[in-house]
Amino acid sequence: MRSLARLAQSRTAAALAAAALGIVLAMGALGAFPRNPGIDFYQFWGVPLAREAAALSATPYADAAAYASVLNAMADASPSQKLKSANRERRSLEPMGTPFLYATFSVFPADYEGAQAVYTALQYAAAGFGIFLLVRLLGLGAWPAACAALFVLLAFNPFAQDVRVGNLNSIQLAVLAALIGVSSTKRFTGRPWIDGLFLGCLALLVALKPNTPWIAAALALHFAAVRGARAFLVGAFEAMLLAAAAFAIGAWKLGGAHAWPEWIALARGLDGSGLALPLERGNLSLAMLLGQATPGFGSFAWGIALAAAVILAFAVALCDAGRSPAPFTAMRGAFSDPWFAASVGILLTFASSPLVWPHYHVLLLVPIAWLVLGERRPLGFWGAVLCFAVLSRPVIDTLLHFEMYRALQWLSLLSWLALLPGVLAYAREARYARTASRSTLSSTNSGRP
Repeated sequence: MRSLARLAQSRTAAALAAAALGIVLAMGALGAFPRNPGIDFYQFWGVPLAREAAALSATPYADAAAYASVLNAMADASPSQKLKSANRERRSLEPMGTPFLYATFSVFPADYEGAQAVYTALQYAAAGFGIFLLVRLLGLGAWPAACAALFVLLAFNPFAQDVRVGNLNSIQLAVLAALIGVSSTKRFTGRPWIDGLFLGCLALLVALKPNTPWIAAALALHFAAVRGARAFLVGAFEAMLLAAAAFAIGAWKLGGAHAWPEWIALARGLDGSGLALPLERGNLSLAMLLGQATPGFGSFAWGIALAAAVILAFAVALCDAGRSPAPFTAMRGAFSDPWFAASVGILLTFASSPLVWPHYHVLLLVPIAWLVLGERRPLGFWGAVLCFAVLSRPVIDTLLHFEMYRALQWLSLLSWLALLPGVLAYAREARYARTASRSTLSSTNSGRP
């Protein structure tokens, strides 16, 4: 009876704590909304609106000035202070979104304040759901998980940045959490045509915002490891169908299939030849920083080199120093864990991407949660705690208060590296566990008559 009473008290305390955190979060969100211009959302919302309002024929990649001119005129004539505020920071557009992204955002209403309010609520809901699901999957009860989710929303600066600019990382986090949940709770049905939608979701995730190809590739390897070759081939076919649908929708909304190669041509400028965004403009990409320091060896080349280095580190951790007769078996065993696969993909993203905005770090919550609550090994645990602390609002606000801008940039730039030893340690320890299992099995077999 006493244990039941303690359990009821602990649930009541957690519920009260969640309610208090929820009130603080809601008050902070309502207070911050008038000051959040949503400059990324402004472009996502504005490009399809300007195209339709002015019947523009060119794509935003070919004639960004025409789209900016339409939106500038709309903002100048509008009584909305939020629209004017966003427009002041985006008088010239940088239309880096895919055609599919702009097509998706065409569903929002023409009223900017109403549209941004809906999208901000969606960001809070998506991030809260994603964090709640991640920690629930790792063993927390419902009320403690709610407290954890609300605390992270309050304390994690990348989420605040995602809301402030109105980007997509909270949505991406929710999708990744759902996919990890499907696999980690063994919710696959056994029917390839249904389970293959796992890969289809990854295809749409990349088409919406292509900063996730490494994550999609790693989770695709995970799907192949747990569902086998036949389901993988079916899923790959479904992924191609959904990717083709995203291509067609984007082309339809932006005036033709030529929108995609025009977007690709613009995106190539991120390699230092065109739309180069340095550290001084907020780009926390290690590949871009190294590319700027070494003329003739651009950020794309550095991204490939850094990705290769991370892959090599994982290969060394997974392989049994040449003693394993089946190194692919070791890789398959490790990638059977969706947490490991997603974490590897996320770390490769930060290693290789030529463009890393502060709000991209929302995705680091996946390996942080796993290393803190799932693995709980000292190396991974403290690395995850360090990464979260460096990106927390108290630390960042303190650095801003003392105008330590360079320290803030470098700490944010390198924060993801604190997670690498923990994920590598998982691969290494998993390999030793498999080696021990093989040794035990060999000994057992040798003792049979």
